[in-house]
Amino acid sequence: MWDVATSFPPAPAGAPGPAPKPRRSSWPRIVRWLLYGALIVLGFVFAGAAVLAVVVHAAPSGPAFGWPFRLTGRANVLIMGLDRTVSDQNPNVVYAVSRTDTLVAAGFDPQARQIFLLSIPRDTRAPIPGHGTDKINAAHAYGGGTLSVRTVQNFLGVPFPYYIEINARGLTHLIDAVGGVTVRIDKDLNYDDNWDGLHIHLKKGNRRLGGKAAMEYVRFRHDALGDIGRIQRQQQMLNALMDSLRTPRVIFRMGRVLKVFREDITTNLDPAQLIALGWFGVRLPKSGLVRETLPGRFGVSDWLPDPGKDRAVVARMFYGVEPTLLAGTSIEVLSSAASRDAVTDPVARLNALGLRVLRIATIPDAGETSVIIHRGAPRAAQIVATAVGAQRVIAGAPGTAGGPDLTLVLARDYSAPVPVVPQQPAPPQPVPTPPHRPAPHPGTAPKRSTP
Repeated sequence: MWDVATSFPPAPAGAPGPAPKPRRSSWPRIVRWLLYGALIVLGFVFAGAAVLAVVVHAAPSGPAFGWPFRLTGRANVLIMGLDRTVSDQNPNVVYAVSRTDTLVAAGFDPQARQIFLLSIPRDTRAPIPGHGTDKINAAHAYGGGTLSVRTVQNFLGVPFPYYIEINARGLTHLIDAVGGVTVRIDKDLNYDDNWDGLHIHLKKGNRRLGGKAAMEYVRFRHDALGDIGRIQRQQQMLNALMDSLRTPRVIFRMGRVLKVFREDITTNLDPAQLIALGWFGVRLPKSGLVRETLPGRFGVSDWLPDPGKDRAVVARMFYGVEPTLLAGTSIEVLSSAASRDAVTDPVARLNALGLRVLRIATIPDAGETSVIIHRGAPRAAQIVATAVGAQRVIAGAPGTAGGPDLTLVLARDYSAPVPVVPQQPAPPQPVPTPPHRPAPHPGTAPKRSTP
């Protein structure tokens, strides 16, 4: 269409004037402005509620967070989905012992504008402090969320100052809170467990799933891929959940979402930090979400990690470097720490990252925990300091031939940083009709219902 300037002569006297234009109703405009006003008010309400919650929680913002609701540095969060263990004599009896059915190591990186998600199969063989080598999901049964976080930190060589612990009910409520998720189901899924009351019947195709159906989808593991296939469905569900969180309607559901985090989820992230992570995530393009599953292979009944490939994935996802940087770095550990765990935890993290530990020795009282650079890349020293929680990195005397590139000094009061996860209350126990066995060994529970 062309934009043409025109003029018309005046109408002759007595000629009828132009027909009056129909008057538009002002209601659409009023409704539109009312909606805009409601959104603005809701924004102020949520901001005010978050401010009040931060004051009530009295939780430090942490170095990765700024105001208002900004992610200023990398934040690592360990996401733990819990199963429930039931008696093999009475499915109504639920033991207080829980294992991690889902483990996702998440890294939020504002500089790279990416979120990294590393899924760790529940049956991964890993050293559990104080309990030898076992399936990694048993760490939670042995020592709750605190031991789970410590185990993953030592296993990957990555610190996780923040955690989110969610049970099956919490995940169901979260999906319902955002209005459901849309997923593509590749094949019909059918499974019945009358004992545990689990009945999965989902048809192939694009499906909109509520919380209950979504839980059935991620719980299904009865195909050739077993746990790995279930992890793929979990990743698909996580993508669908993030898509739901990106929709404009979620602002009207934010109250329900925050309620789920308050009532059904255990976390040391305060509401302002949760909003900061959510705001960072919804603004990323889909290419900003990087997902991996811990490399390995199937064992008899477990997942056997591949150390070389695992280190490469961790180095790139959580430190932004090539694994050769760490593999080519040697280090010695000099400790004044009083406890044995204060030495074993940082050494486990160094080994997980692939550094060559030349020696471990005891020294007199050291003033602070630090990393000393003799030669080599300062970036490697910074990674070591991050992994073990050292206060600073300093330049030392040049190294001698055959000596270490770095020295890690552990102060007497050093302990590897691990967040304390409060124990979830034990579920109420009905009086069992048939006799039931005592709580099973953490790694060999007879029956379980998984999220």
